[in-house]
Amino acid sequence: MKTTRLLPWLLFLSGALIYCAGLWWSCPLLSGKGYFLGVLMTGLFVTYAYLRAENRNQSDERFAFVCQMVALITVGLLLVGVWNAPLAPLEMGLYPAAFCVCISGLILLMCPTEEAHSDEF
Repeated sequence: MKTTRLLPWLLFLSGALIYCAGLWWSCPLLSGKGYFLGVLMTGLFVTYAYLRAENRNQSDERFAFVCQMVALITVGLLLVGVWNAPLAPLEMGLYPAAFCVCISGLILLMCPTEEAHSDEF
């Protein structure tokens, strides 16, 4: 069964677009916009680095521990930032959800597909 790559791309791009566009209009200060963009980029980078190391079988326990700690710190920074930003209650739930959708899309994009492992010639 061939898997499509459209769903992971839709999840990744829609999550990133909702997160960035919504917080761009919601945060009045440029420093707040940079804060939330930095949180998104840190979360995406640590997820990408961990999954790439796992796919290449180059991950060890220390690297996995560091990635988990950075991911937890990033989620904590996101929640603190959303809590302290001048957002409506609906937006306080929407932007962390968009962050999770974006990370989920990246995880699905990085998963090896059946097509890459098939031995058909």
